Amino acid sequence: MEAKQEIWILEDDSGCQFVYEEILKDDFDLTFFRSIEEFKHFIARQDGHWPSILISDLILEDGNFLSVIEQEWMLNVLRARVPLVVVSSMEDIESLRTSYQAGASEYITKPFKRNELLVKIENILRSGGKLNKKFKPKVQINGVVIDNLSAKQNQLLSLFVESPDRIVDRDKIINSIWGGMNVHGKVVDVHIYHLRRKLSDYGFTLKSLRGGQWELISTLLT
Repeated sequence: MEAKQEIWILEDDSGCQFVYEEILKDDFDLTFFRSIEEFKHFIARQDGHWPSILISDLILEDGNFLSVIEQEWMLNVLRARVPLVVVSSMEDIESLRTSYQAGASEYITKPFKRNELLVKIENILRSGGKLNKKFKPKVQINGVVIDNLSAKQNQLLSLFVESPDRIVDRDKIINSIWGGMNVHGKVVDVHIYHLRRKLSDYGFTLKSLRGGQWELISTLLT
């Protein structure tokens, strides 16, 4: 049996710890730390054993996590090339800029959605060649788990699920998935086509609307 990958999480809020457990416990081994000091003592006992990802709230009970990012004990983690995900309720540009300058791979704003967290973790692991074949991110629609998608299809479906009206246009797809690159419109159409085919097995489809938009709907209600 393939071992689960590890994620270390610095989070001092019990409610947030519960959310992480609900989302990640089936696919990862989780270790939680409530403070920077607790994490520091834990690191001191490590002997070359590191997690696949480190997730940290920006503000913990004993300080700002980024304030210790350049201390020698923390540099050991960064030298081990452990990807860092910063999570915070702050959306200001300075917090984002500081986090990325400190070496964060991702910055996620609270409250985050289940699918957003899973997709970003998958992308980090895939880009670092650490993706466990056992780990397959799952997107949920009305409680129905969709777990047979490719990485791009997973990202695409998440856009619809996270949209308040479940309507997404072509520009949103290109900007979110391809970073605004010059992507031919047909590329989007092909991804929509293949995703639509897979969704049909679960009773959903992507309905074409005017103006280069699609809407995620249930075929069981039409």
